[in-house]
Parts: sequence; C-alpha cells; structure tokens
Amino acid sequence: GYKEKHEPNVLADPILNDIATEKGVSVAQVCLAWALQRGTSVVVKSSSVERQKENLNAAKIELNNEEMERINQLDRRYRFFRPEDWWGSVAMAVFD
Repeated sequence: GYKEKHEPNVLADPILNDIATEKGVSVAQVCLAWALQRGTSVVVKSSSVERQKENLNAAKIELNNEEMERINQLDRRYRFFRPEDWWGSVAMAVFD
C-alpha cells in the first residue's frame, strides 16, 4: 500500500514476518488477524481477487497469546490513518 517515506513499513517488520512465516500466511493476514482477535473493526480494500480472498481468510487465522503479545509490543505510537490530513481540523475522539 501507499506510505510516505518517513512512515514505518509495517509489512517489513521482522516480528510480523516471523509470525507470518511460522503460520505460512502473509504479514497482511497476520495484521488483520491481530486486529480482528482484539475486536477491532477493520476496513480493507483491494482490486485484486487474490488479495480479497487473502483478506477474508485472515479471519480464519488464530494467533496464540504469545503471538498477540509480541504484536502488542510493536506499538510505535504512530497513527497511519489521520483524517485531519484530508479534512483539516476535525473534532473527533482519539483513543490512546
């Protein structure tokens, strides 16, 4: 996906890559599985039928407690989706 040069490259993270390799899935699927397991709503998009299938199959991936914690520890306090970049100053809650 698109990212600015200064933004972290989530898909290249070694911990996420290790988990993906251990499970035989993509890093993107690990990220989606993690978000779903913690009860986060996710919105994905892809024009590729293969990626759409991959995204759907992420719901079948089960991460164990250790894997979930390893991913939780990756928090860089970086927010990838920043509505203010598109809509200017927007009054909205930001949860830490």
